[in-house]
Parts: sequence; C-alpha cells; structure tokens
Amino acid sequence: MHKKTNRISRRDYLKMSLMATGALAMGGFNIACNPLRKQKLNIALIGGGGIAKTAFADCKNENVVAIADVDDITGGIGFEAFPNAKRYRDWRRMLDAHYKELDLVIVSTPDHTHFAATYAAMERGIAVHTQKPLTHNIWQARTLREAAHKFNVQTVMGNQGHNFEGMRLIKDWYDAGLVGEVLEVHAWTNRTTENNANARLEFPAQPIPETLDWNLWQGPAKERAYNKTFCPQGWRWHWDYGSGGLGDIGCHTLDIPVYVMGLGYPSAVYMDNSLDFRQEFDNKIPNVEGATYVYEFPASGNRSAVKVYWYEGGRMPKFPKEVYAEIPEMKKAIATGGCMMIGDKNTVLSPSMRPVKPKLIYNWQEIEQTPVEKTTPRPVGNPVKEIIAAVKGDIDKCGSNFDYAVPLTEIVLLGTIAIRSNKKVIYNPESMTFSDSSLNCYIKEPVRKGWEYGEGLI
Repeated sequence: MHKKTNRISRRDYLKMSLMATGALAMGGFNIACNPLRKQKLNIALIGGGGIAKTAFADCKNENVVAIADVDDITGGIGFEAFPNAKRYRDWRRMLDAHYKELDLVIVSTPDHTHFAATYAAMERGIAVHTQKPLTHNIWQARTLREAAHKFNVQTVMGNQGHNFEGMRLIKDWYDAGLVGEVLEVHAWTNRTTENNANARLEFPAQPIPETLDWNLWQGPAKERAYNKTFCPQGWRWHWDYGSGGLGDIGCHTLDIPVYVMGLGYPSAVYMDNSLDFRQEFDNKIPNVEGATYVYEFPASGNRSAVKVYWYEGGRMPKFPKEVYAEIPEMKKAIATGGCMMIGDKNTVLSPSMRPVKPKLIYNWQEIEQTPVEKTTPRPVGNPVKEIIAAVKGDIDKCGSNFDYAVPLTEIVLLGTIAIRSNKKVIYNPESMTFSDSSLNCYIKEPVRKGWEYGEGLI
C-alpha cells in the first residue's frame, strides 16, 4: 500500500465485533451474520461519468461517500447525481482519506488506469467493481487475480452481458445437447481497431482544458502532450490507453463461448484478413482498418478443439441462409455485432454485442414452445447489483469475479497482441511468456514513477 496506516477500517471493526460476540463462524465468515447485510454500503466512484452512469441507479440505494474524477466536466455527471459525495480529482487521495469507511469501489476509468485504481482499493481490503477489459496488459490481470485472494475481497468485472438471461439460455441449450458439438464460433463487431493507424500519426500539443488534470489522467502511462483526440473519448483507439475494438467489445461477445463452452486459454491466435463475408450480408464494404482474428482452442475433456473467429470494423462471417431471411429489425442488430456458435445439431445466433435476444436458427418455434429446463444458475441482477449482494453476504461471489474475468481478459489481450505485432501468438499461460520472445514486451509495460502497484505479488 502506498500509504501505511494503523487505523481500523469499518469492515475490520465489524468483524471484530462479531468475533467478540461469537458470531464469526469457524473457518470463515458466516454469511448469515454479515453485519453489512442490512446496512447501506459505503461506496466510492473512481470515474464519475461515461460508463459510470450505469452504476448510478443501484448506487442510489446505497451511500456514495466520495467521487474522484480528473475531469470536472465528465465527472460533473456523477457529482450532480450524488451531491452529498465528497469530490476529488486524485483517487489516491480519496482512498487515503476514506478507505477505513468504504465497502466498495467502482472503477470506471480508461483502460490504462483500471489496474492501479483497482489494486489500490483491493490492498486496502475494499471490494471492487471494475469495467471491462479488466486491465491493459496480462501482468496486471494476473496480479489482480492474485490480489483478490491475498486480500480476500469480493470482485467483479463490468461485462454486463455475462448476467443477461440470454447468456443463461444459451448455456441451457448447450448443456441440454440442443446445439451439439461446436467446432466453430464466429463473433463480430462494427467497432474498428484504429490503434495501429493512429500509432503512425503525430498528435501535436494542444492547450490543456482548465477543467482537466492531464497529468492525473495519464496516470501510469508514459507522459505525452495533451491532444483532444485522446481525451475524453478517443483514448480507446490509442495503444497507450486503450485496446481497440477487441478490447472494447471482446469481453462482452467472446464471453459467450468462453462461459458457455468453458474455453480455457487458446493454443494460438493470429490474423487472417482474407476472411470477410460482409458483402454477402448486405453488400456493404468494411472499414479499411477492419480485421479478422483467429483463435485456436485445444480440445478439453469431452469438448473437441474449436476455432473462434473475431471480425471487426464491419467485417462479418458467412451466415447460414436462414440468417439472410431474418426480419429487417434482426438484421439491423446483426450488422452491429453478435455471436454465432455453429454446432452439428443446431446453430446459436446472438445479435448485438451482448446476448440480449439469442435464438437457435433451426426449429426455433418448436424449441420456444417446449423450452429446456433452466439448469444454469441465474444471477441476482447486473454486475453492480451482484457485487453489492456479494459484499452484503446475500450471495457467495459474483459470476464474473476475477477468477473468471482474468482469463477472459487475457484472451482478449492476446488478440490485441496479434494485431499489434502481426505475428502468430503462441502463449504459455503458466509462465506468462510467448514462444516468440519478441512478444514478451507486451506482457507488462513500464509505468511512470509513483504509479507502481502490485510489484512482486506474482
């Protein structure tokens, strides 16, 4: 921890009180006796605008005590929503001032600052909700998974589709054998990874807005001059800060096959830009920077090896003829993104980035009339509701907790390494190294002085 203190936190005080009354169960914390169960949680927001808005409704039922945002304009949305919350620009000062009373921190910042903010909360014993992708590099992801166990805190990544009913339905269909053996999965998005093109451009220095602390916004990233292209919205398309279209959407859409089929780490990831069937779908041409990725996952248990294809920038897979006959509303959703799992018995089609309204292509009306048993456990709600329930002890843990979210994040990041390097990526997850040692530089990137977190944990 960057600032040591001997002050007893609210959580530790409550636990000690329980121990004094004998209410702390032997061998672990007794959920039924959780002192937070009937209390409002004390929550801090790191990032008060943008995607943070999706947490506001659930936070209003709790106690938001502080908000940190480096930008007075974007953060102003959160400041207005929670006028009684104390305001900060530097989340490090906020945590130092409030950590003893906090039960949960919600991190909604650009990708490059996810890790530092999340780790800083966890090492103070605070539960965390962090937006996707969980981290900016593989070392950060692994360190957060280890930290979750070391500091014994509840965790969740904000890939909202993981909690959708559609995700559970697809798993029910797959587990019931309706889909059969799946050898191919196709996922796509209309987002374009422009990061490689942007890396070749010069972005001249521009005046820094008075409402923005540019130094804090850069955080651990290497220092560079401000340009409005980066902030507040364009950061995702620059490797220093974001992870492109795959980083933006992959943790949503690739979550479907990873969760449903139990995919582990891929044996290889590479680019194959010869694969694109967009013109067959609607006669449109993809963006120049559009790309196609191929993931090869080895066989595991009773599951055969499977290839997962990721198309972006308007590229699309080749669909069964039944898809081309879909109603215009469905085709419009498919054009924005989706996932298709091709089995030897049926094919799952899930339009849009998240599994909002999935279906089986063949015999769908019959399947709708005689649905399979719902054997997959259902979540209590979206990831914010879920982490609140986990902290209060109403559930054991969140679905996209860091044990699950870290491998999913790594899968996404491996694809970004493939497009950045234009090399075949063969990854050893045990050693966190690549067969091509020139790629090892992508495992962990240097950080600016004062932003070192988690060193030596793994």
